[in-house]
Amino acid sequence: MDGSLLVATQLSSLFPSSQSTAIPISTTRQKIPLPPAHKETDPLAEHATYSSLLHTPTTGTILLRVLHGGLILEIISLSTEVPPIRFVFPAAVLPSPAIFLWESSELHVLAVTTTGSLYRLVITVGSEHELWRDQVGNIWSREYLIKNIAESVEGLVHVQGTHCVAIGLPNGSLLRMETENLGYEDNDGETSHWA
Repeated sequence: MDGSLLVATQLSSLFPSSQSTAIPISTTRQKIPLPPAHKETDPLAEHATYSSLLHTPTTGTILLRVLHGGLILEIISLSTEVPPIRFVFPAAVLPSPAIFLWESSELHVLAVTTTGSLYRLVITVGSEHELWRDQVGNIWSREYLIKNIAESVEGLVHVQGTHCVAIGLPNGSLLRMETENLGYEDNDGETSHWA
């Protein structure tokens, strides 16, 4: 042993991007600027700028990664051979999106974009070995527009659970958003709101 210590490493692709299913995520915001062109000093597009793990007995280990300068959020099962899913956002995702298992039947991904939108992506999961393999057509998303915030959002996001998201803004203020519902339509056909 030479006494070397690996402190951090880049997490590159585990699957070729051609093996993943790409799902575009839409926005209701108007006049969203195009993302800036890739520069030589930017990280490689397939290298994760953020990653986290979820492990449950129902799902096994799932890796969530943010790629392509924040425009793609990828979910990979490390426990099964289920192909990855890539969500392509209209604007960059701020650091620290999160993934949760809800009632052993759904994965909920919460992400905030630089344009001030909070997204909830819901992925129905089957058995541990199938996960989302036959459920890609059942994936749905909800966009919530964050009010009272500048057109371009910067800051740190901390998803505290399926019902609470906090954003630390550059001016030192903290924006905390909570909801009682999870985005499903209620009896009046209205969807839940974050306050």
